[in-house]
Order: sequence, then C-alpha cells, then structure tokens
Amino acid sequence: MIIKTLILLFSSLLACTPALEVDSGAEEVVLGVHASSNCNQIPGQSICNLALKDQDDKVWQLHSLKGNVVLLDFSAMWCSPCQSAATTVQKTQDDYESEGFSYITVLVDDPDGDTIELDDVQAWVNSYGINTATVLQGSRDLIDYNAIEGYPLASWPTFVFVDRDLNIYYGVYGFNEEFIRSKIEEML
Repeated sequence: MIIKTLILLFSSLLACTPALEVDSGAEEVVLGVHASSNCNQIPGQSICNLALKDQDDKVWQLHSLKGNVVLLDFSAMWCSPCQSAATTVQKTQDDYESEGFSYITVLVDDPDGDTIELDDVQAWVNSYGINTATVLQGSRDLIDYNAIEGYPLASWPTFVFVDRDLNIYYGVYGFNEEFIRSKIEEML
C-alpha cells in the first residue's frame, strides 16, 4: 500500500514548465526545467531536461547524462535527513560510477530557507567531502505545489531515479541508504 501511494504521489512529481527551449548552439542556456513534446511526468516516460549551474558555476544539463543511470536528490541545506544523505553521496558515486552512474544533488534552499548561491553549494561540497558527484544550484523556483509547472516537492529529500534512456524509473520521499542503493543496483 505504501509503495502504491508513493508511486501515485510520484506520478505527479515531474510536471514540466511550458515554452522553455534549450538552444544547444547558443552560448547561453536558459536555466530551469525545459519542457518539450516528448517529456512527461509519468514513471516510464522521458524526463524533461533540467539546466542548472553546478559547484564550479558551470551550466549542467540532465540530458547530457543519457546512457547513465542518474539519481536526482532534491535537498535543502537546513534539512537533517538531507544532511544524512549528503554524507553518503561521494561513497555512492564512487561505488557505482564505473558502471555508468551519476549522483546529482539539487539544493533548493540554503540554511536560512533562502535562494541557493554558488557559495552555498561549495560549502555543501566541502562539508560532505563531495569531489566527483555533481551538486547543483537549484531554487524554490523549481517547485510548483499545483503540479502545473516545475516539481511539486513536498518532502525533503526527494529522490528521482532516471534510467539510461532518461526515463523516470522511480521516485521516493525521505532518505534510506539501503533502499537507495537497492534501487540503483536494480537499475544497473
């Protein structure tokens, strides 16, 4: 029953914002969630592209990871379970990276509940010894509580599992390292 509820809740998790396009030939990429006619919020369907700046202040795009198993970890810096998850990020990345796995943390709130800035992401990376996993400068602009535009994130952390074809595989609220690893292994 709990699994069915999580799947139903997650099926509304990844609504995409309309009318944003990524021009791969352009110098600048618009940051945020990028909808297209071939992305969806339903598990088993293609996830919308996400473009944000990383811990090196470089633009990162989700669709560049096609061919990898991806774990998106939406976290807030003030969140205790998010901090617990952060202590496992680098080890998880190290354990599965050679099999084509990418652990991506999207920080949406700084310690005061404000917008994430480069300094915040770098502090997170340094605090938790993250050196090869990606940490992104997200914001509450990614959240939409009405599930019309953005991600209706209702709990921290929220994990989204994305398969090698960039399809949504699974989603779960809360942190349980054993469960997270079992899902990664299932996908690899």
